[in-house]
Amino acid sequence: MSEYYCHAVHGDDCAALIQASPLISENTKRVAREYGMLMRMGSVLRAGGTLVSPALTAIRNSGAGVNPRIADRRLAIAFSQLSHRAADGYFKPVYRELTPEYYENDFAATPSDIRIMHDIAVYHARKNMKLADGDPKYDALIFQHIVPLSDDQSPADARFLETVFGGRVIQELLGLHDLFPKNADTIQKLKAYIMALDPIYIDTVRYADMAAQPFINHVQRYIIEPNFYDPDDPFISLAVDIQNGSTPDRARLAAAKAADPQGLSQWGATLALGVRYYEAAQAYMDGDIDLGAFEEIALS
Repeated sequence: MSEYYCHAVHGDDCAALIQASPLISENTKRVAREYGMLMRMGSVLRAGGTLVSPALTAIRNSGAGVNPRIADRRLAIAFSQLSHRAADGYFKPVYRELTPEYYENDFAATPSDIRIMHDIAVYHARKNMKLADGDPKYDALIFQHIVPLSDDQSPADARFLETVFGGRVIQELLGLHDLFPKNADTIQKLKAYIMALDPIYIDTVRYADMAAQPFINHVQRYIIEPNFYDPDDPFISLAVDIQNGSTPDRARLAAAKAADPQGLSQWGATLALGVRYYEAAQAYMDGDIDLGAFEEIALS
């Protein structure tokens, strides 16, 4: 998926949708409601499958003496990582199909235009909704130049702020180390830390320029033709309505699941995956399926 913005929104959408699922426990729904900011952070964390299975296994095997706060945080991060994997699992092949030139040249180390366009499209689709009130993701300055570039202010100033911001995110992510079970494999934890330390680079100048004046061919190629986002998509509309204050509707979620997958937008298809992964995780924690079955569904 996109660098970070879309992952955060996707995590919010999945957390909303499971409120309507009869296959998700009331405790998991509560955690999704109460730990929204932590789940948002987890949705952008590059820990992958190294974190999910140990965390869910610890929850499944935990006894009455487990610290409730640690259990809740562990559950929030593990579930939000499933949102990340659902989004990446769908969109990374899409990016290679729609923008092969990006992966065949020296620009692969920077955000591709399609990822930036996806962030901008989601932002504009929702910035005036009720769910955006007080949410920093929808701040009016989010896609503007943070540092005005002028004769006495070089681009290096903007890059410095980007580096500071990225470092702060890494610090926060590494502060979540207590989410691993005490007996977690050391190699697994080390791999997760290394992935979290992967350079966080967001080109704010390109974001601002493209948000102010997007290329028409980009809109057509990356948004319209592949049906990236449709507000009438059953998964999208339900997720948005719940975040806007509507009561979670089990019947609408069931109808969304029964809809023809070919009729879903790309964003809706990733939400369908996210819900499926969340429900599989719940089944594993409840003892209804084993670890192999869960990983085959959500982590393979």
